[in-house]
Amino acid sequence: MMSLVQKLAAGPLSLATLFLMVGCSSRAENSADAEQRGAILFAMHCSPCHEAVNPQLKVQPPSLKGLFASKSLPSGAPATDDHVKETIIEGRGIMPAFDQRLTKDDVNAIVKYLHTLN
Repeated sequence: MMSLVQKLAAGPLSLATLFLMVGCSSRAENSADAEQRGAILFAMHCSPCHEAVNPQLKVQPPSLKGLFASKSLPSGAPATDDHVKETIIEGRGIMPAFDQRLTKDDVNAIVKYLHTLN
């Protein structure tokens, strides 16, 4: 069964369409909308490193499936929304900071989506 991220990557949606979908979201989005937007943002910003082997990296980033099922993050920090948001915004180790690329609402949507990955 294909995940939403895989469907988006394999489907007819172009990257420009994905940007438009993400950019046109309303502030009052419901939980399902935020989760879908999080999946799109995840596909654009997280999946290339966290779901694919990147031979250019000396260390492969951890899979994010089941991230919140564990008591701690790969860094050893507690697996909480706040710690994951901090990692996304500030970066950690080889992971770059996304503070200049993602809004607070984007980060919240990604975290909401991460809760669905098992």
